[in-house]
Formats: sequence, structure tokens, C-alpha cells
Amino acid sequence: MKRNFNLIRLAAVPLSLTLISILAGSVINRVMVVELGLPVTLAGLFLAVPLLVAPVRVWLGHRSDAYPIRGLRREPYIIIGAGLAGLGAAVSVALVLRTEALLSVAALATLLFLIVYGIGKNLTSNTFQALLADKFEEGAPRSRAATLYEVVNMIGLIAGAGIVGATLQPYTPERLTVVVAVIGGMALLFALFAAPRQEPRDVANRGSQAARGQDFQTIVKRVVLGNPQVRRFFVVVMLTLLGTQIQDVLLEPYAAVRFGMTVGESSQLTAFWGLGTLIAMLASGLYLIKRFGYLRIYRIGLGVVAVMFLVIVAIGFTGNANLLRLAVVFLGLGTGLAAASLLVSMIEFTTEARAGLLIGVWGVAHQLGRAMASLLGGLVVDSLLSVSGGNEMLAYGTAFVLETILVIVAIGLIAKVDVAEAKASVARIGEWGTAVPAPTD
Repeated sequence: MKRNFNLIRLAAVPLSLTLISILAGSVINRVMVVELGLPVTLAGLFLAVPLLVAPVRVWLGHRSDAYPIRGLRREPYIIIGAGLAGLGAAVSVALVLRTEALLSVAALATLLFLIVYGIGKNLTSNTFQALLADKFEEGAPRSRAATLYEVVNMIGLIAGAGIVGATLQPYTPERLTVVVAVIGGMALLFALFAAPRQEPRDVANRGSQAARGQDFQTIVKRVVLGNPQVRRFFVVVMLTLLGTQIQDVLLEPYAAVRFGMTVGESSQLTAFWGLGTLIAMLASGLYLIKRFGYLRIYRIGLGVVAVMFLVIVAIGFTGNANLLRLAVVFLGLGTGLAAASLLVSMIEFTTEARAGLLIGVWGVAHQLGRAMASLLGGLVVDSLLSVSGGNEMLAYGTAFVLETILVIVAIGLIAKVDVAEAKASVARIGEWGTAVPAPTD
């Protein structure tokens, strides 16, 4: 009974991240552009801050691995990160209400507190996933935990967006100030409720002693840059996000120009995609990964994604909106399968001493892939529209075909990653940063 309660408590960590990400994402974007009439460029810069500070995850992961606080490597860092994220998000939204120009003291202060938010969010997210690696045994228990907590995160995102939206009706600056203060405080309270007594003490003691054997620069040079398996898997993670997320910025405008959908109709595509993703991740966590293994599910998921992108291009010639909706559901299913299995492989590809650092590396790849997807999708479509005289099918079709190619490359590259051997090679890094030969029989 106590174990089950602890597992339920732990779900409050992704919920806290979800709440504050709504504040620092959609709410701040909407208020800046619509209510305050500030430049879209400024809003885009603010939204990009958490992505731009993502590389700090690697150093934060090492700190969590090697330097426990009162003997604990994960729990204190989760709480500190949630506090920083909640404070940064709440203060930045409050400051936005006082921002009148692109170049102003309020804009600069908002940017600084968004950096605080980004550091806190990355610290909490990174350390939470490292805690899953420490807490759950390899194989089915770890994969089930990773995917089910991600499902909690998605459900929280959907429900949280609805709750925040309802509390801001009718919108006033005063009401928004109260809401952000409450949510910022709730994020910290959720972490305080979730984190205590979750971390295995024996793993913390062994892991921190091993992690302190080398300085950070040596670890990065030997474990990250010097290990071909780590480099290869970094590219796999980045390509997966790049290949599956370009559609995030293209699908709704494509639905408008090729299928004549209204703003309300095209925005519903996100719900169809989310439904498919949620079902696939839940099925993966409860049964599929345990039954077939995460690598096979990863390949199947990306295979479905590749086919669906080609189907979406073909449907564009028909203009049938119902077929597009159906294809988007299947696109979500494929994305969910790939995302669940990739998440499991990211957590499996850790060691006891280096869980925080390696999760940080995979987090950087994840964020880099997302950022590149947003940039590349718009660049491809805008460039081809310009040179083709406005040929929409050529522009959007090329972007979707490019995604197909990227996910096929990712499928091929994952076959060259031997997670078991990679983990063993990381674990064999000696005290002075050189690889210790594996024992021979």
C-alpha cells in the first residue's frame, strides 16, 4: 500500500512541470501578442529561452550525480528545480504585464526570469527521469514507469490548459497576476509532496561516489564526446524529434490551404493527434514494450509515422478533410509508439553513476531536435512557396516527405546503437577518465 502511494505521489512532479509550462508557454505568448500588442518576435524569443538553456542539463545532471545534498542525489534537486521554475514562470508572466516595448527594463527582466524558469524546468525534468532510472529495475518496471508518467504529463497538459483557461475568464491583468502566483506556488508544493522518500539510498551512495571520480570536463570528453555509441544515440534522439515534430508547425496551415478548414476545425487536429499519441503511449507502457521490446516498438512507430506523412501528402490532392483527420489520428498513434519507446531507451541508456549526466545529454538532443524542427519546417515551406510561385502542394508536400526521410534515417541508425555495450563502455570509464578494459574470461 505504501509503495503504491509513493508511486502516486511521484506523479505530482510531471504535473508541476505541466502547470508551469502552460504559464511560460501558451499564456505568456497569447498575452504578449494579443492583449498587449507586443511584437511576435519578442514572444518567440521568450518562448525559445527554455530551449536555449537546455545545454545546462548536462552540467546539472552531473551535479545531481556527483554532489548529493544531505546524502540524496535526486529529491533535493527536484524540489529546487520546481521552486526555480515556478518562481521564474510566475514572475516572468507578471513582468510581461508591465512590458511596453521590445527594448525596455521590463523586457530584460522578463528574459532573465525566463532563464531562471528554463534552468529550473530543465533541472526538475532531468533529475526526475534520472530518479526513474535509479528507482525502477531495468526492463519492464522501468519502461512502464517512464511511459505512464509521461501519460500523466500529457493528461495534465490537456486538463491544465482547460483549468487555466477557465480561471482566466474573463481576462484581466489582475486575475492573471493572481493565477500565476497560485500556480507558481502549487508547482513547489507538488514537488514537496512528491519527492521525499522516493530515492533509493543505497543507489545514491554508490552512484555519487563513482560519479565524483572524474571532473566534469573529463567526463564530457570521455563519456559523451569520446564514446561513439553515445554520439550515435544523440543523433538518433535528435533525428526522431526533428522527423516527427516538423508537422507541428505545418499541419494546421496545410489543413487551411488544402482542405479549406476554419481556424476552429484545423485547431482540432491537435486534439486528434493528441488522442492517438495518448492511446499509443498508454498501450506501450502497459503492454506493448514489455511484450515486444522498446526497439521493435520504436521502429514500428516511426514506420507508421513515415507512411502517414506520405498518406497526408496524397490526401492533399483530394481535399477530403475527414480522411485528413483519420490520418492525423494514425500519425498520433505512430508518434506515441515512437515517443514512448524512445523515452524508455533514453532512460535505459544510463548507468548508476551517470544517470543524471546521460539524461541531460539526451535532453539536449531532444530540445535541439524540437528547435530545429520549428525552424526547418517554416524555412522549407516559405522557400518553396517563394520559388514556385505559391505552389502549396509542392511546398507542404516536400516538407512532409522530408520528415519521412528523416524518420527512415533514424530507423536505420538505431540499428547501429548497442545500448548494452554502450552502457558497459560508459561504466568502464576509469577513475582518471580512461577506459578500463573489460574483464576477459
